[in-house]
Amino acid sequence: MPTLVQPTPQPPSSGSSDFDLRQLIDPLFKYKWLIVSVAFAALALTYFWTLQRPRIYEADSTLEHDPNPARPLGRDIEDVSSQPFYFWANHEYYETQSKIIASRVIAERVARKLALHQNPDFMGVPEDERQGWKGAEVVAAAARVQGLLTVRRDKDTRIVHVMVKDQDPERAALVANAITSVYIDKTMEDRLGSTTTALEWLAEQLDSLKNQLERSELQLHEFTEEHEELNVPIDEQKKIVAADIHRFSGTLADARTRRIELEAKLDALQTANRENPLEVHATALSQNETISKLRSAYIEAEALRSELSTQYGAEHPKMTAVTARMAKLHEQIRAEVDGLIDAAESDLEAARDVEERIRGALDEANEAGLHLNLREIAYRRLERERDNTAKLYGTILQRTAETDLTRALEVAYVRVVDKATAPGAPISPRMSINLAVGGVLGLLLGVGLALLLGRLDRVIRTVEAAEALGITVLGVLPSIEESSTGRGPGYRRGKRNKPEPAVANRDMVVHTHPQSSVAECCRTIRTNLAFMSAETRQKVVLVTSPSPREGKTTVATSLAISMAQSGKRVLIVDTDLRKPRVHRALERNGQVGVTNLLVGDQELSTAVQETDVPGLSMLAAGPIPPNPSELLHTHAFERLVATLRERYDQVIFDSPPLTVVTDAAVVAPQIDGAILVIHSQRTTRDAAQSALRMLRDVGANITGAVMNDVDLASRKYGYGGYYYYGKGGYYAAEESDEQSSAPAAE
Repeated sequence: MPTLVQPTPQPPSSGSSDFDLRQLIDPLFKYKWLIVSVAFAALALTYFWTLQRPRIYEADSTLEHDPNPARPLGRDIEDVSSQPFYFWANHEYYETQSKIIASRVIAERVARKLALHQNPDFMGVPEDERQGWKGAEVVAAAARVQGLLTVRRDKDTRIVHVMVKDQDPERAALVANAITSVYIDKTMEDRLGSTTTALEWLAEQLDSLKNQLERSELQLHEFTEEHEELNVPIDEQKKIVAADIHRFSGTLADARTRRIELEAKLDALQTANRENPLEVHATALSQNETISKLRSAYIEAEALRSELSTQYGAEHPKMTAVTARMAKLHEQIRAEVDGLIDAAESDLEAARDVEERIRGALDEANEAGLHLNLREIAYRRLERERDNTAKLYGTILQRTAETDLTRALEVAYVRVVDKATAPGAPISPRMSINLAVGGVLGLLLGVGLALLLGRLDRVIRTVEAAEALGITVLGVLPSIEESSTGRGPGYRRGKRNKPEPAVANRDMVVHTHPQSSVAECCRTIRTNLAFMSAETRQKVVLVTSPSPREGKTTVATSLAISMAQSGKRVLIVDTDLRKPRVHRALERNGQVGVTNLLVGDQELSTAVQETDVPGLSMLAAGPIPPNPSELLHTHAFERLVATLRERYDQVIFDSPPLTVVTDAAVVAPQIDGAILVIHSQRTTRDAAQSALRMLRDVGANITGAVMNDVDLASRKYGYGGYYYYGKGGYYAAEESDEQSSAPAAE
């Protein structure tokens, strides 16, 4: 059997494309006629508004910025107001010039030139106020010119369009041409003004640099006379000093090396063992011929004494003679070593004196070099000041002469390409564009209203909307029509085109129509319920709803019948002690039931009734008590639940709505799990959240939810996965294509 196992619910994120698309599409379908009406109303308003608008004409005068105008004096002589070519090609330059064209200064000059401030038509003076009108301020006319002006540059070109809008086409062309003419005149004035100002500044700088050059030359001459050694070129003096420093540095290094060698030799001599000639091994001693001979003689004498000591005693004359000889050789070796030490000390002292003298000469050479560097720095500074001043003086002198030549030369860096002509057709208003914009805006407004109304709709219509509350949806139940002539949901004619039996009792449709889409959906819910509690089986479950008339009894009976069809012993208990309906749904007597068992005037065996469904028993509510909530909160009810858990494989409690009475909240903590019924066309998010909050507050185990009264044939709310069982599932061959749609009863 195919199963539909829902994943653990997670609130949908704002980035979920499926959820967002469905949230947008649903209101659009629901309020489509509102959207169409608003769009048509916007089109009508736009049409009549366009008819009332005045006709506007636009004249276009074209300019070209020319960075390389004709230069009679040659390319080498530049105008002081000109700029390098890359600057002209810069976007910022063209933007700046466009702002200048649209500036107030240009507009005021145009207003004065054309006397626009005295033109009542241009200034928009009404006919009844023109009598005695003496004109307006130039500033007001300039502001009006700026309001009519648009400056646009063609991309990647030097072409600029000066466009003027006016109700009079002739005046629009006149103003556009006047703006280009005034702008060109202003650029010429600015260039000549810049040239004159630059020439005056150059003359001042030329006089100042001349005086500064004379002072620099005089200071350099005085410094040379004060230091006679500068008569020899400084570079030659530096070479001499550098040669001395190099020579003294090399000599000092040699002297230092000699001194280090003598110190090492002296240290070796001083560390030699003069008391034992056999241990004199220093290099300085071993290289001495006298000490080597004396040491060899000492070694021979010692060897002789060792040989004689084996034959004679210590007092023997031969032994005495050898010992005396060894002592004499010892004294001679010590005397030679002392002499070498004295000689080494004398050599070391002489080497240190030489090194010190060479170091002094090197210091003197370094000091002479430092003094020479200081004099060179001062000399170079004076020489540099003179050269720089002379260079600047020459540059300014040349630039002054060139500027004086270009002052009388009129060079324009902008020219007119096309003069403006009177336009033949208005540019505004444009009926087609206005209607298109109005239609789009109306459509957007209609869509916005539809989406707003959709947001205000709080009814839970989709599985995703239910799962957004943080609850698992176990499955859905389709709409069921209860009629004496109708056919069951998902039914079609048989092979011989005979209609299927009618659905006389929607609560028993799973029993009477076991191959219907309703029965298949119930089997899906049953399977999902079993999978969700695989480790800890939920034998006793509660079925409730947030509000009345949401189909909780239909869901409870249908689920109980489906479980009984799987071979289980199932008991459905009606704990709605206010408006019980289970006994009517199963067509049984409701006089004896739960209340009788709780007060102790009936036994369970006599209160439980068998139904027409094999394996399904029913325990009715019994007489309606005055205090249902208190009765369900007794130890007797706890014992009843425990007894039912032992005797039956599955127990289903049908309880009242949560937001109306507290009976379901009293029963829920005493059983294994609670199933919340959500009506797809009636239950609101607020009611469902309130019901879930009540169950969580009492510590109930919320098993999941069931979506009731779902139209499986409609893909509007995205029940495609469930629609599979109604149209193309395993039992499609036995079902009818003709589906009815009506809400399930309470």
